[in-house]
Amino acid sequence: MNPFTLSFGVLPDQFIKRDEIKDKIFNDFNSPTSEENLYILTGVRGSGKTVMLNYLKQEFEKENNWIVININPEMDILENLAAKIYEKGSLYRYFIKPGFNFSFKGFGFSIEGDMPLKSVESLLEKMLQILKNKGKKVLVTIDELANDKNMKVFTHTFKNLVNDKYPIYLIATGLNEVVNNLQNEPTLTFIYRATKIEIKSLNLLAIAKSYMDILEMNEREAMECASLTEGYASAYQILGSILFVSKKKSIDKDVLYEFDSKLEEINYSKLWEDLSKQDKKFLFGFSKQKDNKAKDIIENSKIPPESYSKYRERLLKMGIIASTSYGYLSFTLPRLINYVQRRKLIESFEF
Repeated sequence: MNPFTLSFGVLPDQFIKRDEIKDKIFNDFNSPTSEENLYILTGVRGSGKTVMLNYLKQEFEKENNWIVININPEMDILENLAAKIYEKGSLYRYFIKPGFNFSFKGFGFSIEGDMPLKSVESLLEKMLQILKNKGKKVLVTIDELANDKNMKVFTHTFKNLVNDKYPIYLIATGLNEVVNNLQNEPTLTFIYRATKIEIKSLNLLAIAKSYMDILEMNEREAMECASLTEGYASAYQILGSILFVSKKKSIDKDVLYEFDSKLEEINYSKLWEDLSKQDKKFLFGFSKQKDNKAKDIIENSKIPPESYSKYRERLLKMGIIASTSYGYLSFTLPRLINYVQRRKLIESFEF
């Protein structure tokens, strides 16, 4: 069975754990003195944010005092959260008590108390107080933050619950540009102050060790393959899967062609769709010359000189390019320059 996976966000049998991130979040969320209740995992598409989130969920679910609730951000988040807390297996008995009824959108139940609850926020407070008395904590996980009404309402309620010392915690993932947009919302300063962890490139030695163990490569072969991935988590899985199925131990033209095809299909096509026309022109100009000087990028892309800094900063924040020593730029993802050059042949931009 192939231990590598090409499925988006699935926790594969073979993956490189980032235990330094897990340990930091575990220590903060379990510490009686820590004030951290929210972590946001950011990074470029395919960097491993969802896999990391699923790994964290799995680890927290092993702890008896943690209740892990995964939320679909496309639904009403508060109602979804209340329903899932209520339905969470052994917690059910805590809420079936003589009292009054509460219902929303066809979902109803009874919960003990003297006063009727008039909102889902009040219901969550009641639930969390019961869980607090039982020594329980609630971890909410959200994959892919969105800058929409649901998220804004949830964020305000979550902030109030945290301020009132209820045992609720949140780990969310988000693309760099979405998180930046949320941070710039004047009413969402709570997100701005949240601790953000960027999911960066995997260690090449760790990738090589994995390839040596699973694919039975020698050290030279494994390092050659690891270097091709440039530490990009999705590329590590893609190349590992290709080599496992083909039973090859080196990079030949067929492996490279399939590698490029899978990167395009799984990651780069969607990444390209998210770019503006000017972003693409910048990258076209950037991929044309070798020394990456600003004046050459401007000349080759035909973008206005006064717009250079704007698009440079935008692409840096998206994690598509990086600023190296002396201000030179580089692509951050493996063989992305080859993809951009192919797109340049396809698209009808005037240079």
